[in-house]
Amino acid sequence: MESIQVKEVHEIQALTKGHVLYFFKNPDQYISNVIEFVLSGLERNEYSIIIENDRMTPLIKKSLTEKLNNNCQEKVMFVNNYDFYYAKGDFRVNSIFDYLPKLIEGYSDQDLAVRSWAHVEWRDEPEVSKKLSASEKEADLIVAKTKLLSVCAYDSERVSHELKESLLLCHNFLINE
Repeated sequence: MESIQVKEVHEIQALTKGHVLYFFKNPDQYISNVIEFVLSGLERNEYSIIIENDRMTPLIKKSLTEKLNNNCQEKVMFVNNYDFYYAKGDFRVNSIFDYLPKLIEGYSDQDLAVRSWAHVEWRDEPEVSKKLSASEKEADLIVAKTKLLSVCAYDSERVSHELKESLLLCHNFLINE
């Protein structure tokens, strides 16, 4: 379902469901926002699936280790973002629900509340903007159907003005630094 109006928010903690678009510039602020996302999920007894690259994952894990006990850390799952977006060989959004049985032992969609944070990155390839837009529209349908809280984070340096406009059409919320 395409969003008619995107609501700008400054704090992720208050959100419980929706498709959130986040353009970031500052890596430290980005990591801080991921941590807040995870902590607010834990307060609601939700699992967090973090789809992230190999550079940021250790930094996020280190910060979480300092803040969480082992039981809470078990509710935070990491998936490599290239494995996630290129699982079928070409850039596309995969349903986070395809990954849950692999990540959470005993998972069934009736038992657990889940939220996702995805750092969207792509290889340099032709038509990537069209693929990103199509994938985000598909993701918006999945998020609406499942009532999931899903953040899609983009490095603002890599996103053209045209792509930003297209992405705004398929998200409910926008976070700016």
